[in-house]
Amino acid sequence: MSDVLVIQNARLEGPGTIGDLLKADGFKIQTIFAKKEKIPKLNHAMVLVLGAPESANDDLKYLQNEIVLIQESVRAGVPVLGICLGSQLIAKALGARVYPGPKKEIGFYHDLIVEPKSKSHLFEGISSPFTVFHWHGDTFDIPDGAERLAYSDLYNQAFRYGSAVGVQFHLEVDRNIVRSWLENTTENINLPYIDPNKILSDIESEMPKIEKNMELFYKNFRSELGLTKV
Repeated sequence: MSDVLVIQNARLEGPGTIGDLLKADGFKIQTIFAKKEKIPKLNHAMVLVLGAPESANDDLKYLQNEIVLIQESVRAGVPVLGICLGSQLIAKALGARVYPGPKKEIGFYHDLIVEPKSKSHLFEGISSPFTVFHWHGDTFDIPDGAERLAYSDLYNQAFRYGSAVGVQFHLEVDRNIVRSWLENTTENINLPYIDPNKILSDIESEMPKIEKNMELFYKNFRSELGLTKV
């Protein structure tokens, strides 16, 4: 039996450093490639739903199945973490609107604000504003009954509803993941405010901040969501 179910929606978007942290803590991980593999019966300590270029609004059976899994997990009180598309699927599963944002965010950003009114400790120890890696164009409204945890000028960035946490940004990336996304993307990123060469040159200086924030967030997530092995 696995402790953590990872739903991978794109070949190049794996669990990255959060997978390493989970394994270091002794968690067993089951990874399902959602486009081709059936989602197993929920019997896990945690569900991790990863990103992809698709939209949560796309009429795709496997995305609909993920929404059902999220809803089942929330009802059962199983911790769920959604990253990028995963966060948008959580928002949609909870009845919130998902839609194109005002502009794409791609690269290292340093403008995420921890919601000062939040009672959550998920971002405890992380400076505000804090550094993340972005690669998204869609956004979401905060679901009814959910608590906003972080935001930026243009986007809601993180929220919690019961056992489910959605984060629009990527803290799980490592150096190789960022390079791979830039080298293999079929998306048009030739935009005036996006410089792939600068993103590449910033990797070495920015990645230690990302890694530190990931470690703190993961520690807080385990504590606040009561994540323990099956």
